[in-house]
Amino acid sequence: MTTATFIDASGQERPDRRGNSKLRNAFDAVYVQIEPFFDPKNTWGGHSLEHLAFRVVRDSHPELTQQEVHQVIVAATRVFHSRNPHFAGQVPSVEDIKAKLLG
Repeated sequence: MTTATFIDASGQERPDRRGNSKLRNAFDAVYVQIEPFFDPKNTWGGHSLEHLAFRVVRDSHPELTQQEVHQVIVAATRVFHSRNPHFAGQVPSVEDIKAKLLG
């Protein structure tokens, strides 16, 4: 059995730790859908929109379980933060998103 790998930012090959191929396959499409909800420029009555991401993902990907939707949204939050460090302090943290999703 071969282990999946990826090339990191420094150009080195690393083992891929992701184990859920269903989420891996859905992630790029999901991220494009929900990225605008994390942007602090997009608000509704002065409130952020990240809580809408859960509904959008559930509606557009009914094959994902509630747990998988949670996982993909948390991962998308991490990706948004890593791609947009200039928004630090302006967008909810991964911990904030987890707390909202878990109620």
